[in-house]
Amino acid sequence: MPLLKIQNLSRSFDDKKAINNISFALRKGEILAILGESGSGKTTLLHLIGALQEPDEGELLLEGNRITPPSRKLIAGHPDIKLVRQDYGLFPNISIRENIAYELRYYEENYRNKRVDKLLKLSGLDKVQTHLPREVSGGEQQRAVIAKAIAEQPKLLLLDEPFSHLDAVNKRRLKTEILRLIKAEEVSCIFVTHDVSDAYGMADRLAIMRKGKILQLDNPQTVYQHPANRYVAEITGEVNIVNEDWVAKAGIKHQFVRPEQIRLALLSPLKATVLSVKFLGSYYEISLKCLEQELKMFSFEALVVGAEIGIEIKN
Repeated sequence: MPLLKIQNLSRSFDDKKAINNISFALRKGEILAILGESGSGKTTLLHLIGALQEPDEGELLLEGNRITPPSRKLIAGHPDIKLVRQDYGLFPNISIRENIAYELRYYEENYRNKRVDKLLKLSGLDKVQTHLPREVSGGEQQRAVIAKAIAEQPKLLLLDEPFSHLDAVNKRRLKTEILRLIKAEEVSCIFVTHDVSDAYGMADRLAIMRKGKILQLDNPQTVYQHPANRYVAEITGEVNIVNEDWVAKAGIKHQFVRPEQIRLALLSPLKATVLSVKFLGSYYEISLKCLEQELKMFSFEALVVGAEIGIEIKN
């Protein structure tokens, strides 16, 4: 039995479908990333799963039991599902430790202290536990919020744009630390993002949303290498969109060619002219013209502008 099962879920605002007939299942311990542009319905979907908004149609099941919609409860939400919003939600005038402990205020003191100690250690916050939220970094604040959210050991954690406030260095560090924390606590997780780099290396599966629909849902590698359509191809990374005539002449199978699929091949009959070379740190971005089509390729070596080279396309 999946942990979460969503069947034919829909939600409209002012006659506009924010969520349009979505169905999928989430396994226990799985991390699912939902990727889409602003307005695609990602946050609305989280609110429906968390029983914070009312669906117009469809059903949500947690471990086989129907999730009660907010209209049938005094207080919206579900005790086994925790949502972490974009605004951190920490109490500003109490310490990091006290923020986490607040979630366990109705538990026996000895258990509460042991649980907080464990979460502080797992999240790497033990050295700043006495600090106020404003005295720690954005990444530490985000870890504290997540530790607070899983303090009562929910079955499902929902994260709304968890990395949006962070710079690249803190984002990479936080991804590693959140992944370790989630796996250690054996909690399932769904997080939404507009940046595909947030999903790579963290998500077990990746769903692409657009206008309230899921266009493709699979493991990240499959979604990247075999995108269902142009939108999926473009939102998941750099891609060359070639026409059908070029596909036939180049002898490839589809119109979506990733820059890293283009390789130098001295003896190849497929020739290209180097238009420009850009240094991007660990690699070069090479612009080519081949069969009247401009292409982008990646190379670890700089090429000479104006040179004619042989290339091949790795399917």
